Amino acid sequence: MIRPSTLSMGRRVHPYVLPLLLVLFLGSTHLGCVSLSGVDSAVAVGSRVDTTTAEYAAIDVPKDVDERARDLMKAPIELVSINDFVFMARGVGNVFLIKTEDGNVIYDTGVTWQAEQQRDLLLAMGHEKTTHVIVSHAHGDHNGGLEAWKEALAEGAELVAHERYEYTNKIYGDTDEYLWRVRTGTLYPSHSAGQVASFRSYEPTRTVDVHEDYFFEVGGVRFRAIAAENSAEGEDALLLWLPEHGLVLTGDFYGCLYPMVPNLYTVRGEKTRDPIGYVRALDRLIDLEPSMILPAHFDPIEGKAYLRKSLQVMRDGVQYVYDETVAGMNAGKSVYELMETIRLPPDLEISQGHGKVSWNVRAIWEFLAGWFYYEDVADLYSVPAKSIYSDLVDLVGGRAPLVERAQAYFDSGEGLKALRLLDVAKAAGPETASALRLRLKIVEDMLDHSVATHDNMSESGILRAMVGQTREALAALDR
Repeated sequence: MIRPSTLSMGRRVHPYVLPLLLVLFLGSTHLGCVSLSGVDSAVAVGSRVDTTTAEYAAIDVPKDVDERARDLMKAPIELVSINDFVFMARGVGNVFLIKTEDGNVIYDTGVTWQAEQQRDLLLAMGHEKTTHVIVSHAHGDHNGGLEAWKEALAEGAELVAHERYEYTNKIYGDTDEYLWRVRTGTLYPSHSAGQVASFRSYEPTRTVDVHEDYFFEVGGVRFRAIAAENSAEGEDALLLWLPEHGLVLTGDFYGCLYPMVPNLYTVRGEKTRDPIGYVRALDRLIDLEPSMILPAHFDPIEGKAYLRKSLQVMRDGVQYVYDETVAGMNAGKSVYELMETIRLPPDLEISQGHGKVSWNVRAIWEFLAGWFYYEDVADLYSVPAKSIYSDLVDLVGGRAPLVERAQAYFDSGEGLKALRLLDVAKAAGPETASALRLRLKIVEDMLDHSVATHDNMSESGILRAMVGQTREALAALDR
């Protein structure tokens, strides 16, 4: 089976590119700079991939990848030469500079606390003038470094973004405090909301419409900015295509891993992403047939045939989950039944290290039909189910019977039911030591299972936080 390979610098390359790459110059030409050139030798820029061949059929799209989003916090800031005019400043969010005879085109700006160092690395390789600063979308690890480019913007560089950028930038800004304090801070505890909030005042000077691409040329290099109908990271994804070179800069279009099940709903909190809009946008990217993808996170990916095959698998996987969810809804199945039963077929299995199929099922359900499931009419009102949990505790004679039943559920392998019962029991007051010890066993077991299966970063991050909180509560009882 043909699989993408990895060079010493960690860049993913299709194996029939290796003979060409091995004879290319690899070395340091600048502080922190690794130079690597080359294109897909099997399928030239401008030609189309033949999807009917045995070689294409044999391309193996990996079912998982080594990276996880948490690894980005350890990413070194360093310069990577993509070719003789495209440079990447690696970091939590990669920043790109395309150097032309008439100026630089910048794509993405990274996170606030790394942006100036990334800028300086890039400008050491670039032109003295910057003509365009393009932001892929309004997440803080992509537009968070705009302040570092204020001089170029003040001197007339265009700030280019998706037509929905201003809208998404506003709603992210409106909810920054809540989402970082309550949600994102649980997954990324090392960074505060204050570190990502100062850049939202920058307004684009040009926006790109979903139905009309933005074509421009700088110093003889032709560019095409493409506003995606939707993406795996929101509704304001802007791609940058260099057609004569087969390069596409994608930001977070498909997420932070490649290939991956998308985050149609992210538990850190945001609007649900449109699955059909994402499928249509993937169709556009597939039709471009890039030779190389330059992503905002981790390493470039190349190999024209491999990229087409892997993008197709991602697209077909989203379509499959959508179709199965709709079929289940129309058959009268509950959202919970569908979350439990819908699985990707083997030929469409890819990493669930960031997005998760069961969460996408629920996201699709609520995207199509909303949050009221027509099961409990009380859900339409402001009294939550847990408001009567203390009554249930009283009716069964206290918390002990509930904790005892929860233990029985856990012993029989039904940890989630056990957790639900413990949640009922704690409505009567602070949890007892026996309840906390059982809760700790349950969440540790859930964490072990999560890491051993998909190692979904959000799921494992939340479970680690719950483990920590439960241990703290137990320690407080011992003091």
